[in-house]
Amino acid sequence: MRRGMKALMIGVALGSAGLVAGCKGGAATPTERLWVSGVPTSPKAPLTAFVTMRSENKGEGYLGAFYQGSLLRGGHEVFEWKDTGKDRASVRFLQDDVEVKLTLSPCNPSTGFDYCLELRGDSPYARRYQSRKRWIVRRPGRTRDAAAGLVTHAMLELADDDDELAQALDLAAEAAGISHE
Repeated sequence: MRRGMKALMIGVALGSAGLVAGCKGGAATPTERLWVSGVPTSPKAPLTAFVTMRSENKGEGYLGAFYQGSLLRGGHEVFEWKDTGKDRASVRFLQDDVEVKLTLSPCNPSTGFDYCLELRGDSPYARRYQSRKRWIVRRPGRTRDAAAGLVTHAMLELADDDDELAQALDLAAEAAGISHE
């Protein structure tokens, strides 16, 4: 089965779940990029990730989603992201209108990653995240809403150019009983 078709099928299986920091490869902004706690080694391995995209209203920050779970089951939380100064951001969760302040710190990425970012603050998503140079998520010229699948869709698109991420998604597809033929 072609990787694109597998990605589409695993996207269906996953359902609706779907500053400056960095080392080695230079700087990466936390926005318009996929950030993960790690690439899952199995479909049931825990995963936390987030992605942001520019709001359709220019100058009004970013919309994004945190995802927590595994490749087979998880949940998301949609938010508005605003940079509030050097190494700081404000995140407002849209479901309950709760706002949290985050401090962003660079960290050393693990092997296979180019960037590392630690989010600190009073949030269940405050932790260490990593990204790769090619994990840029931009949609110039297209308006985006706060769809629940931001993280899932970003992972699916980026898997086309990332063999390790594609392999993790392929394993999830197999575990979900999705045929390779």
